[in-house]
Order: sequence, then structure tokens, then C-alpha cells
Amino acid sequence: MRGAVTGSVAVAIAVLAAGCGASGATPAQRSEPAAQEPESAASAERSEPAAQGSESAAPADGPVVSLTFDDGLERQEQMARELTERGLPGTFYVHSTRVQAPGYLTRAKLTAMARAGHEIGGHTRTHARLPELHPDEQRREVCGDRSGLTDLGFAPRSFAYPFHAVDATAESVVEECGYNSGRGRAGVAGEQRAPADVYNLGTPLSVGSRTTLGEIQQYVQAAEQSGGWAILVFHDYCDDCGSLGVRPQVFTGFLDWLKGRSVAVRTVGDVIGGDVRPVPPLKPPSVVINGSLENYFGKEGIPDCWQLDGRSTGATWGRVDQPRTGRWAGRVTVTAGDPGRLRLAIKQDGGECAPKPGTLSVWYVSTAPVRLTFSRRSADGTWSGWNQGPVLPASSAWRQATWTPSAAGAAGVSFGLVLAGRGQATFDDFAVR
Repeated sequence: MRGAVTGSVAVAIAVLAAGCGASGATPAQRSEPAAQEPESAASAERSEPAAQGSESAAPADGPVVSLTFDDGLERQEQMARELTERGLPGTFYVHSTRVQAPGYLTRAKLTAMARAGHEIGGHTRTHARLPELHPDEQRREVCGDRSGLTDLGFAPRSFAYPFHAVDATAESVVEECGYNSGRGRAGVAGEQRAPADVYNLGTPLSVGSRTTLGEIQQYVQAAEQSGGWAILVFHDYCDDCGSLGVRPQVFTGFLDWLKGRSVAVRTVGDVIGGDVRPVPPLKPPSVVINGSLENYFGKEGIPDCWQLDGRSTGATWGRVDQPRTGRWAGRVTVTAGDPGRLRLAIKQDGGECAPKPGTLSVWYVSTAPVRLTFSRRSADGTWSGWNQGPVLPASSAWRQATWTPSAAGAAGVSFGLVLAGRGQATFDDFAVR
């Protein structure tokens, strides 16, 4: 039965989880993957395939607790160290693309954590809100992230939806990409020991800066009383680093208290069980990655997989909540200088973002004429200069711009929309057909 919580617990945690195929099957029988040894010095950073708990398996019945950590933040290394010192395993959901990035865990640290018994799971490539994306892009976010983690030496079995955002399509994608579970909806006091839907596991709200030790303890006590499963969610570890930063004194006190309880502490992967499944091959992009400009990483306000050139006092860029689809659209405004100089375009990379050539497409609203701009990547990785498409008229309603440029021999393409006259253009839903 799902753990019930007293009224005081139901309102105890005031911090919402900001960070961050439909299957009704019960968990599969647990099958322990064999550990992988490094093949050479060059692969010494490779982790064990899946973190193992302090015991071989969770009990067949009885209460269980899983300690989960989102985003792969650098300070989580200290949290993992405190877990290890007490013989407690954790599940760390990380983005493969942010390993090594400033403020995030390195590959070497994640490897050490995995070897100490902690589970490394997936969390999408770019912290994407999956239900707002095209299914093809959801697959690249989820399967691409799992493939990236596998290339780093891990064997991820468990997934967590960023922002706890999940729907039936996202569940299907997570299952298709080879995960055995998906941690999903928030605000659920406790999960059943045998979940009704392993691809939408319920959790309480995230532990944050306002959470007290007593409030966290009550979630565990509720699981103990019901024989259920408490899946706790942590993010950062600090005294003053935001609403999702648990205070070190609270975290350490909770671990010391938990270690003395009779409740089992297991990784999510060990509770759910199941083999490490293969990662399905990624299909060539039929839509542009982050083509709806929904996902942003970093302080510059540039969408993931995009680059911006030509910003100035007379030429500005921003995202706006007036989209054609999703939550966001992009907007350029040019009041001085060359109107075509301000260019948001797909990142000119080796293929992770830049798609194969085809017919280019984007939707726009503008006060001035616009045109598509295009660059091609040769087989040796060299990018061409920018070519301009035909001028398209201003439009007060959403209008689709399309262009099929000559791309003979191109290994990848980058394109965007620029103004052909001073004014403003809002754009959304880029694609290659």
C-alpha cells in the first residue's frame, strides 16, 4: 500500500521541485549486472555498470528508502561521501552533456561514486521538460543522454524526469530508450513497494532550504508504518545557495538518524531490478534539436544547441512567452546597423546539434521582411560562410518560411532566420524536412 502521511507532513516541505511507454507492470525480478573492469589505463575512469547497495538486494517486502539526487551538481560529491561513510547508497540522476561543466561533477568523480556503490542514472541531455517537446526530440534527449552516459562508462538503469514533468508519451520514450524506471510525479507522500507504474514513480516534494530534519524523518516513518517506499529528492548542499539547497547540518543529521533505523536503504535501480538493457540506436534527426527553443542552459540566455552572433545596442535577442507551440519563442529586434547581422542559428558543431541537410523550415511573425540564412559543414568538418535565402514578407500572423538550399556533399547544416530590414521578428518551431 502507498505510504500515508500525517497532516503535518503533507504541508511540511514547502519547496517545490524546480530542478530538476506507459507501463503498468510491476517491477521485474532483480537481475544483477556483472561489474566491468577497466580495459586499460585509458579507460580507468570507467565505472561499474550499476551501483550496488550495501546488501545484494532489497527485502522482498517491508519498507524501503531511496535517496535520490538531481542534476549532477558539484557539491553532491560531498553528499555522496557522507553516504559512503555510513554505508548508504544513493541514486544520482545526471546529464551526460554537463559532466565536466563548471559547477557539475566530473567523470572521474562520478566514476568514484559509482565504484563506492552509488547508482548513476539519466536526467535528459539538457534538463528538458519532455512533454513540451516533439517525440523525436524527446528520444534524442532521453536516448541520447543514456548513450552519452554509457560512453562515459556507466550502465544507467534509472531515469528522473526534469521538473517532474511527465505524460504518457514521455513514459513511452523512457521505456523505449532502455530505462527500467522513471522517477516522476511530485507531491506523493510515498510510493508502493511494488509500484503500479514504474515509469512514473511518485515522490514527496524536493528537500530544500526550508525543510527541517523532523519533516524528512516523517517521510521515512510513514514508509516504515505502511511498508511502502519513500523516494526522497535532493538537489544542492549548502546553507545559502537557493531554495533547493539542503542545509549540511540537516542532511548530516538525517543520515545519522537513518543509519540507525531498521528500514532498508536501496538505490532505485536495486528496488526496481532488471538487467541493464541496450541503448537503442538514435535515428538521424527529422526535426531540429531544441527546434521550439524551449531549453536554455547558462546565463547568456541562448537556447541549447544554438549560437548567437551580432548582438549590440541596436540589435538585441531575447526569449518571449508568445510562442507558436510550447512555452517560449525567440525574438530579435534591430533598431540600428545591418539588420541581417544579428543571427541566431543552430550550433555549428560536429553533428551533435547540426542536422543533416534538407528543406529548412521555421515559423515567424515580423514587422519587417525576413530571410533564412544557411551554412554547410563539409566531410572534413569545415563550415562554409553564410548564404542568404529569398526575402520573405513581414507577417502579423504566424507564417511558415521554407527554403531548400543547395547542400551537395554537406555532412551537416546550420541555419537561422534574420531580418532583411530594421524591425522585429519572433520565431519558433525550426525543422529540417
